[in-house]
Amino acid sequence: MSVFTVFTFIISRTESQAQDTLQKQALEQAFRNYQDSTNQRILELEKTVRVLNELIMERKQEDEMQKLLDEAGRLSTEQEEQKIDVSKKYFSGVRQQQGLNPNIGFGVDFFGGISSSDAGSISDPSDISYGNNGFFLREAQMSFIAPLDPFTRGKGFISATPDGVVVDEAYLEWINLPLNANLKMGVYNAEFGFYNRYHDHALPQFDRPRVLVNLFGTGGLNGPGVSANIMLPPAIAHATTLDISAIYGKNSQSFIADSGNGLIFTGQLLNYYDLTASSYLEVRLSGAAGRNDQPEGAFNSYIGSAGIAYKWAPVGREKYRTLEWKTEFIYSNQEFSLGNHQSIGFYSSIQNKLNARCWLSGRIGYSEIPYDPSQGEWDFTVAFDFWQSEFVFTRFQYQYNDRDIYGRKNLAGPFPSDHSFIIQVVWAMGPHKHEAY
Repeated sequence: MSVFTVFTFIISRTESQAQDTLQKQALEQAFRNYQDSTNQRILELEKTVRVLNELIMERKQEDEMQKLLDEAGRLSTEQEEQKIDVSKKYFSGVRQQQGLNPNIGFGVDFFGGISSSDAGSISDPSDISYGNNGFFLREAQMSFIAPLDPFTRGKGFISATPDGVVVDEAYLEWINLPLNANLKMGVYNAEFGFYNRYHDHALPQFDRPRVLVNLFGTGGLNGPGVSANIMLPPAIAHATTLDISAIYGKNSQSFIADSGNGLIFTGQLLNYYDLTASSYLEVRLSGAAGRNDQPEGAFNSYIGSAGIAYKWAPVGREKYRTLEWKTEFIYSNQEFSLGNHQSIGFYSSIQNKLNARCWLSGRIGYSEIPYDPSQGEWDFTVAFDFWQSEFVFTRFQYQYNDRDIYGRKNLAGPFPSDHSFIIQVVWAMGPHKHEAY
């Protein structure tokens, strides 16, 4: 083989390899172009899908809005037809008289209890004890509630107790007055702290916190008088209200026992804060002042409290889950001939809604006797509520009271520490049910 032939073979082989390399590069470039084109088409398809989904959602919203408009139009037509029907005239209005009747409710608060102590101060109902070691009808209450006209409404609550028939509350309210005010006149529970406005059947535990009982008795701070509720501009909170009141209160623990010989003035500033769509916060500052019944002369009592409350009720699930927490600190200054009696107290209560029917709650508190701060007591409470329906519930409560008390007004004998267990049944007929204020 000649040199020329070898050279020619090498050149041809080199050219063949170069062509193979070029073909390979061309194929690789074509594949990359195909991949880029495919990715671009995928992105375009995804964008198209998103646009179509948005159009579908908009169409659904438009359909739902149209359904709401159609429903509103239908209801409007029905209301118009009802107006036409109501406008019929009769020669006598006797057939419509029942429309003037108030909402009437009837409720019963019944309980049975057992205590580790059989002292009469614990077993017998009194101004500072609900009773124990037996069965008791705490009250059977009739309620009457009605709007009287566009500007006023009336409420009345009459209770039958073992001591007789009493008027719990009976008052008239003028609403939507100038300066965003409401005016109340009659017999009512004054605005003081979280629980003074509550009726007994609406309390989160069977009894009121002991600090409130030691200050105001089991009946709370109430009486005939006049009060005003004013909505203030929301300067430091989402909503702010001011309540001021003057009542002739009959209260033998902190104020004068004879309701006809002294006014009690009360005031409360409430600030409300929305935290989230499911929770809010309340801050209350309350005060009360009036004559006390110290035998040495004309002396006054002053009581102030600061309270904070938090409530969480998840939107859409509030029927099954709710958490409420309330804490209040109270200071009392009672004048007497040799100086002042200064006492303190507090309570903290928490409620947890376990499901649609069951609540679990607990409370801890401490208080000193307002006319003798050397005496005091701790109270520890756990309660379980079963709501058979919104008209019937049963409560099981355990309480331990650690007392250092050797003498109370209008109470003979000792007031010892004790463990107690309470079963409470509350039921209601009519629209009043068990609502709280």
